[in-house]
Amino acid sequence: MTCFAANSVITRYLVLVSRVSPFLLTVIRFVSGLFMLMILTSTRPSTFRHAKPSFSYLPGAVFLGAYAFAISYGYLFIPVAAGTFVFYTFVVLTMFAYSIIEDKEELTLRSLLGQLSGLLGVLVITFSKIGSVTLLGVLLMAATGTSWGLYSAYGKRFEITFSYTFNSFLIFGAGAIIASMTLALSGQSISTNISLQDLGLALYMGTLSTALSYIVWNATVKKIAPSLGGLVQLGVPILAPFMGIIFLAEQVSPALMLGGGFVLLGIYLARPTRSHTKEEPRILHTSTSGI
Repeated sequence: MTCFAANSVITRYLVLVSRVSPFLLTVIRFVSGLFMLMILTSTRPSTFRHAKPSFSYLPGAVFLGAYAFAISYGYLFIPVAAGTFVFYTFVVLTMFAYSIIEDKEELTLRSLLGQLSGLLGVLVITFSKIGSVTLLGVLLMAATGTSWGLYSAYGKRFEITFSYTFNSFLIFGAGAIIASMTLALSGQSISTNISLQDLGLALYMGTLSTALSYIVWNATVKKIAPSLGGLVQLGVPILAPFMGIIFLAEQVSPALMLGGGFVLLGIYLARPTRSHTKEEPRILHTSTSGI
């Protein structure tokens, strides 16, 4: 979770402060992450084994690509604190919806109130005129959270989680390289203005806090319900705002605290509580007996 929070702060710093192209940052981040995964498979093949690429991995690569570009461009238009609150609200919403549809989890009154509280927090953040928060930034971070939630939940269907991580990076990384070459050959200008320090940050984010942390995350989410996977990430919207204040000197307003409070409350309420499932009113229950 610390790595995920750091990714938000580093991305915001690189695209806003250092003016690194969001497109270039995304390509560097995920191509370097792909090379890190290739190094692991070549040095420890028995530990990091993976299946051959197939069309079954394509949706995961699409979800990963949507997340990657949305977060890079999104942090041009929204600060870290507000961005992570919006981001993880939609992660929880998406993963919980996936649980209901695919895993036939019950939608309880408590979880429904949690989703509504999170959305209320997003509305407060969007329309309270908080600093540099823009509607475009909110929409991009909502897309980021939705695509990340889908990427996380979709990976549960693969027996070997490293295969999912590797092949989704491989397909997206190859697509990113092809897109870069296509743009260059067509005469489109791609900004390559990046200092050695910023390149180092981008490579750190790609190889360590992206590639390695995704291996751990996909293995973890395989063992738990998607709805609980959204809750596990609760640490990110707590850590990231503090990191934004410390490293980027971001300001905290009462409206941001109110909106963030609704988001955190929503994530807390949306957590699955098996011991209380029978006591809570059931809003939606899909029986597996007729399937």
